Amino acid sequence: MGQRPPENPPPSAHAFDEIVQRHQQALGHFLYRFTGQVEQAHDLVQETFLDAWRVAQLGHAPFATSDDEGIRRWLFHAAYCKAISVLRRRRVIRWEPLTPVLEDQISAATNATLSFEDRIAEVEILRAALAQLAQPDIACLLLRVVEGFSYTEIGHIIEASPEAVMKRLARAKQRLRAAYLAHLQPVQE
Repeated sequence: MGQRPPENPPPSAHAFDEIVQRHQQALGHFLYRFTGQVEQAHDLVQETFLDAWRVAQLGHAPFATSDDEGIRRWLFHAAYCKAISVLRRRRVIRWEPLTPVLEDQISAATNATLSFEDRIAEVEILRAALAQLAQPDIACLLLRVVEGFSYTEIGHIIEASPEAVMKRLARAKQRLRAAYLAHLQPVQE
């Protein structure tokens, strides 16, 4: 049985290289934050782009249509699926440093008033609080807060309805806040 001809002409190697250049860093950051391991994130990025190249060479959407937002969603969905698979195989899930995200989220005013030691303690408390969340909750938070995806886009990435994503995010924020405050109290006493 022969291979189907491409739906549309595949992108050139140069055009695909531009796709990689536009999305590689954000995808790598997402995967690192999600898996907690730099090397694993690099491997997953490479695997994701290899799959993307195969799909693009078949002339399938979104690569054949040059829909950059569609390509971005496709890449994050593929990366999310690969990461979930790796985490399931790992069986022991440890959520590692989110320091770049955390530092971005702490306002400049707060940074100016907190000592270095207090900022380190703040990051550790937030890390411990995040460790209590489920994988999909963390993925939703990262995709929304860090990557700026809409509820609909996150739904496409994690295969859930936008309404389910909104509920998951609301619950994740509540759980994160409660866990954060629970970890914060022993430090303040």
